[in-house]
Amino acid sequence: MSVYNSMEKTKTKRNRRSKAEIETGINKAAESIILKKGFSGMTVLDLIKQAKIEPVTFYSRYRNLEEFFDTFVRGYDYWFTDMLKMTRDKEYDKERYVEIFRNLFDCLKDESIMLELLRWEVGEANAVTKRSAMNREVQTMPLTEVYGNQFKDSGIDFVAISSLLIAGIYYLNLHRGCSPFCGIDAGTEAGRIRLMNAVESLATLLFRDRGPGSDSSADC
Repeated sequence: MSVYNSMEKTKTKRNRRSKAEIETGINKAAESIILKKGFSGMTVLDLIKQAKIEPVTFYSRYRNLEEFFDTFVRGYDYWFTDMLKMTRDKEYDKERYVEIFRNLFDCLKDESIMLELLRWEVGEANAVTKRSAMNREVQTMPLTEVYGNQFKDSGIDFVAISSLLIAGIYYLNLHRGCSPFCGIDAGTEAGRIRLMNAVESLATLLFRDRGPGSDSSADC
């Protein structure tokens, strides 16, 4: 064996990546492209080039871009991870309720995959966006049912109020590049603090008035 061939074999072995490293590289490449072009702007060719892989490497893992997105979005969706954690913890008091919104504000305050996912879902109703939105809905159901039961005798539609708050936070962050909303700029720290203070004030009112049988200690 020549010295040249020996060097080439050594280089090939050294550059060979594990399955986990390839998967990480694909996900990082996808994240970079999505933050520049959005979900709808990405192609398989973009992903292959950015991840520095061969087409066969991608297609041995995923049938198409749709299947890749189905897997990819689960790792970047705020609700999947945080809602599951809350369901396990089974702490359904006012403080945890406020924490949901604080974490959501934090998750959306910068350009992120989560924000791009919401932008894609709003702009394009396809099989992937419908599944993504429905999966998020399914994950939130146990939590909304527990909170809803706490307020069932209060005369307050707690779940509907919560849905308006969540949708409002989504919209304010999606809209922030256009203009302030009612004079509040959700893209600034001052705007986010003001909005979060409003959420806390509303939560205090809701948990104070949830009706007989409520545990006031949860509000302390």
